[in-house]
Amino acid sequence: MRLPLPARSRVAERGWPGRTGGTCLDQWGGPRYSVAVLERSVSAVSFDAGNTLLYVHPSPPEIYAAALSRHGRTVRPDDVGPAFAHAWAEMQRRTPPGQDRYSSLPGGEREWWGSLLREVLDRLEHDAPWQHLLDDLLAAFAHADVWRVFPEVWETLDTMRGRGLRLAVVSNWDRRLPEVLAQLDLSRFFEVITVSAQEGTEKPSPEIFERTLRRLGVPAREALHVGDSPREDYQGAEGAGLVAVLIDRERLFVDQPYRRITALDELLKLV
Repeated sequence: MRLPLPARSRVAERGWPGRTGGTCLDQWGGPRYSVAVLERSVSAVSFDAGNTLLYVHPSPPEIYAAALSRHGRTVRPDDVGPAFAHAWAEMQRRTPPGQDRYSSLPGGEREWWGSLLREVLDRLEHDAPWQHLLDDLLAAFAHADVWRVFPEVWETLDTMRGRGLRLAVVSNWDRRLPEVLAQLDLSRFFEVITVSAQEGTEKPSPEIFERTLRRLGVPAREALHVGDSPREDYQGAEGAGLVAVLIDRERLFVDQPYRRITALDELLKLV
């Protein structure tokens, strides 16, 4: 589950600096792509979920602040934001890339989110009862009311299906994702929805991409993956043999070595 955060790891995820505009060469002589170009045709497209197809609204700090204030002293989203960002980064560091975070603790998904919440509470020195608070938060993020679909998604998916492309989701998320996608009426577009918590492996591991392709019955050379994380989505997909495209809605990676789009409908010019 990839929640919107301040720039955090995006700085660490950036590649070598370079000029913009089409294909160029990096200092090692390899190809660089600051705009999206494809070298081969594809018959299948897989999508990251969070910040690619959908985003959370209100923001996690706003949702956490409201829940914390119901269970104890009042806090503001501005207070929660830094605590949440630090807690999220700390929880990410505890699991090696590619290993499923939710199975890394004996209590599974609930324990992982509980550990994150306790980190937030400790940083805020807040006395809310964490177990009751966790119940509220798990229920809130499981409901479509807090999720929004990016406006170009519907037409993009519909057009791709009309062109005969096979579509899938590959996401580092907990087991609630399929139900969230169903509530948002997105499930109908995808033949396969691969969720890390159900697979026991996450991006950037090649395994989660390979399992998706086997279920689609499509070889990696005919598949494209798009997502917002340079490491999890771009490098992970390339490592599995797929064409990779980075969706950079906030234009954070303009000068970086990625096939890059700023909205999903730009894919329609490529596939």
